Amino acid sequence: MTRARLSQASIKKGAVVLATVLLALTLGFVVYNHQRGERYAEAVRLAEAGDTSGAYAIFVGLGGYADAAQRGAGLVEKDPAVPYRRAAKGDVIDFGSFEQDGNEANGPEPIQWIVLERFDDRLLVLSADVLEARQYNHVPFQDVTWADSDLRAWMNGDFFTAAFTPSQQGIIPSVLNENADQSIAGTPGGAPTQDRVFALSEQESVVYLSGSANRSDIGAAPASQAAASGPLAVSEDGTADWWLRSPGTYAFAAQYVDTAGAPLPSGANVDVLYGVRPALWIDIAEVGGGQQ
Repeated sequence: MTRARLSQASIKKGAVVLATVLLALTLGFVVYNHQRGERYAEAVRLAEAGDTSGAYAIFVGLGGYADAAQRGAGLVEKDPAVPYRRAAKGDVIDFGSFEQDGNEANGPEPIQWIVLERFDDRLLVLSADVLEARQYNHVPFQDVTWADSDLRAWMNGDFFTAAFTPSQQGIIPSVLNENADQSIAGTPGGAPTQDRVFALSEQESVVYLSGSANRSDIGAAPASQAAASGPLAVSEDGTADWWLRSPGTYAFAAQYVDTAGAPLPSGANVDVLYGVRPALWIDIAEVGGGQQ
């Protein structure tokens, strides 16, 4: 066989291989697209049947297919708890938004929350990062409790208004927080408070930050770029101390969690600038009834 014939044979063979690959890719795309169409139709059926959680999960998974993203957003608009109804303890969810990258021009970033607990139709969540640097109270050496602190006023005022849309605010319940005395010295914890946003208590820190794993995974919190851009002290790992709401050894001190995730019951003077990790409950009950 001449060199020219060999070249022609090679070209034909290559063309056949290429055509086969293109056919396989085309068939694969057709099958994939068909499967996405079936999933889309299933999501529509679930939504019409009232299983908004199941429908939402499918629409989100379909990404840019058809109008899946718009349909998912529509479900959230009608029922803002939909994205969180399947959340479990240990999950990380996005809820609300707050300036975190230090660039206000691009708008606030989604807030990530760690699900600390799920009780029936409610989730207890803690911000994954230190979102802000603030004093517990601005007056040094002044006795103060959580009820009258600047930190509580900010969390339930400016932060609550800035971080959540009206529909999101509607699924954040006001809860009664018992503010126990300090466990060692008995420093008064003050009156019970009704809070929609709050700092964790000493007792909650014992529950959720016990053991090295929890202290590493939950307690040690990175500071956002915005929080770390000011005078907040940040460790080499980028973590920062953050406030609890319970009193320290003295009435002018409040407890905090250090950069390694360990709670400090003795506390620090309330006018120190430490990090803030808001906590709150999310009501995930089905609209107009019980959970699916």
